[in-house]
Amino acid sequence: MPDLPHRMEARRYVVMGAGEVGRYLAQTLSLEGHSVTLIDVDEGKRVVAEEQLEVAFVHGNGSQLPALEAAGVAGCDLFVAASSSDEANLAASLLAKRVGAQRTVVRVSTAEDITEHGRIYEETFSADLMLSTQLLTTTRIVNMVLGYNTIDIEYLAQGRLQVRKTHVDPGSILQRQKLADVKLPGNGLVLAFISNERLLVPTGDDRARPGDDALIFAPAESIDELERHISGHATHIGTVVIAGGGSTAREVAKRLAPHVSQLKIIEHNRKRAEELAADHPGYQVIHGDVTDPSILVEEGIGGASYFVALTGHDETNLMACLLAQEHGARRIIALVDRSDTSTLWRKVGLLDVVSPRMVAAAQITEYIDNGFQRSIMSIEGGTARFVQRSVFPESPAAGATLAEISVPRGLIVAAILRDGIATVPRGNDQLVAGDDVILFVHQSELSTVHLVFPGPDRI
Repeated sequence: MPDLPHRMEARRYVVMGAGEVGRYLAQTLSLEGHSVTLIDVDEGKRVVAEEQLEVAFVHGNGSQLPALEAAGVAGCDLFVAASSSDEANLAASLLAKRVGAQRTVVRVSTAEDITEHGRIYEETFSADLMLSTQLLTTTRIVNMVLGYNTIDIEYLAQGRLQVRKTHVDPGSILQRQKLADVKLPGNGLVLAFISNERLLVPTGDDRARPGDDALIFAPAESIDELERHISGHATHIGTVVIAGGGSTAREVAKRLAPHVSQLKIIEHNRKRAEELAADHPGYQVIHGDVTDPSILVEEGIGGASYFVALTGHDETNLMACLLAQEHGARRIIALVDRSDTSTLWRKVGLLDVVSPRMVAAAQITEYIDNGFQRSIMSIEGGTARFVQRSVFPESPAAGATLAEISVPRGLIVAAILRDGIATVPRGNDQLVAGDDVILFVHQSELSTVHLVFPGPDRI
């Protein structure tokens, strides 16, 4: 196979789990010229792996040594545990490291596994990167509803911090004054000025230019105030209707609730609908079938700003979206789990599709593309990114205040995570060993991160 110009040398990957995420990732890596082996307990998936995906296949349990050894995990560049069992994935990560895998990525299902227990899991099971398909999917949907300008980094600080890209309107205080003279409310930061041709990480002497966007960062409870102060407006949506009341729908609803005038959830299971209504009195919960046109008409779907189909069943989501589209919902978003229904979705216009397998695979491939450096998120096509680092005793930053740390323009310590509390620091705040820091880094200064904050990346 010919060399690919945008890639480094061919690597060797082992993927456990030939489900939607595992198959999609294996195919993506194989097409890029790498050696890939799939492990799965279902022998029937061998034909798909070897003939359609053109990857090697090992029949067995990836959380057991014989299967790992047969797949050649020893010395592989990356082992990805992406089966449907969280417990098996965690165990497989630990075994793969013991056998000799250089790095491991573990996929888990629920958001809580990352937001509340991620660090303990990583340390206990020797995982280099953990990701939750539910959390990645939820974040993608929330960003779509809020216009792509809000990027909620809940998987770092359990929703306590947000970063937004907001337009700097003419006459904004960021144009009238140098940044050092601007009094920002809500303990916020301006991380960058962005225009079509540049991303500038500002110093106190800089000010926004006409046409710029500003990348702002603040605790979640004060991000709206900061955005209004800078641009005169804040993100706010009208009515959002969510089809389905499962765990993903609940997460989406929780994160959208502060930004919408009305939130409706249509759930067909009476017991679940009653529980939702009791737990969330601020939501309007409707017990009914989302594929029943009379329900959609009765609930005024035609006046909804967004209809989001999250029932957990692709066919139900498809039918509900078609009906919502017919009755005038302005924008439609659907969750699609299975690749074999993708051809149907491509025939349906005027809707956005979110695929957990594609979102998860994209996160893993970004990790690979970054040279196995862990990036929280990229901004403007990789021009800048957020990374998280731990402060170790040997770090030059340990024991120093931010004002005492010599960092170049292009690197900002955006937040300190200490004892479960996330704060946006100022110059007199001191870093101590054991802290984690969230850094905003221009691509030109990525090497500096490892000098100031040595040690493995966190996420």
